[in-house]
Amino acid sequence: MEKLIYYVQFLAAFFVAQAVSMWGQYFTLKYPKMTDFEAFLRAIPFAWLDWFFMTIAVGIGHKHKLVTPTQDTFLLIIVQFVTILAINAFWLKQPLHRSDIVTFFIILIGFYISFNNSVSKLLGRPIPKKTEEDSQPDKKKEDQKKGEEAFARMRK
Repeated sequence: MEKLIYYVQFLAAFFVAQAVSMWGQYFTLKYPKMTDFEAFLRAIPFAWLDWFFMTIAVGIGHKHKLVTPTQDTFLLIIVQFVTILAINAFWLKQPLHRSDIVTFFIILIGFYISFNNSVSKLLGRPIPKKTEEDSQPDKKKEDQKKGEEAFARMRK
């Protein structure tokens, strides 16, 4: 049950971050006479909010080992795509086309192919093996902690 709460917190922060980010990037499209500088001034607070909530989301995800960095990236692309479709439909008043939905499933199929190495297997190409360092995230944490301790000793 505790892990479920962390997933809810992670996903909530992640979705808020990406919704704010996409809104900040696209809301100015309805104002074509806005200068680049005006658009920047209006959009930068959204980038700050995105950074704030995404930092929380990634922190929760990694602290409680909810997702991998690759899964973070996949989720980021999917959420951004869906958010852009919503902004297009509701703010820019552009119709949703069948090709938009097909594109979404093409993205999902591409992720599956990438994650599963399907094309490499089909063509008989060698699949890169994960290094020992990739499979031992705890060792990375230990090394980082040792480095931080050494840095703290140097500062004294």
